[in-house]
Amino acid sequence: MMYKILATGSKANSVIYHGKIMVDIGVPYSVVKPYVKDISIVLLTHLHGDHLNIKTLKKLQFERPSLRVGCGEFLLEKLKENGIKNIDAYEIGQWYSYHASSFIELHIIPVKLYHDVQNIGYRILADKHKIFHATDTSHLQGITAKNYDLFALECNYDETHIWQVIQEKEARGEFAHQREAMNAHLSLQQAQNFVLKNTTEKHKYEFIQLHQSNEF
Repeated sequence: MMYKILATGSKANSVIYHGKIMVDIGVPYSVVKPYVKDISIVLLTHLHGDHLNIKTLKKLQFERPSLRVGCGEFLLEKLKENGIKNIDAYEIGQWYSYHASSFIELHIIPVKLYHDVQNIGYRILADKHKIFHATDTSHLQGITAKNYDLFALECNYDETHIWQVIQEKEARGEFAHQREAMNAHLSLQQAQNFVLKNTTEKHKYEFIQLHQSNEF
């Protein structure tokens, strides 16, 4: 399984799968530059700046005019306004296939996620591997990814530790922004339970914990 995490966290997010498939581009162009010649498609999840850096995306597409950009329909207008081309606007649950010579055989199925803005995750079927990528969601209820090979899930807090942090801050009279984080993001426990429900003891898989936080 080939993947490269360019950045993950509150400041920037971007992951490359199989050297060609980029999910999110919330990084400066200097971070993307070493991989430009190989990237064939950029899949976008939502409009937050740590996931979508329009300036970087425009520069990448200038260097790679054939670059495809996949996204939810809710991002279509913003991308067009900024001069982005070759856009594939996805509908939730639909199957999208790419067979051009520049791609490995690739199938994309967008999944609805639950954040403070419209957001989608992706089932990515490529090179005989099944990848499930989900970032910035409060839950994964009603979603399955049975026997996938790779689970890349943003889970930026531990349920036990976060309550300790909240109680300590509020006892000091401080604002605990962690309460808001819990309403818009996945916990480590939620992510682990999702993986366990979708795998068996005999199934080999990899779990990538995106956006690990030292604070909570």
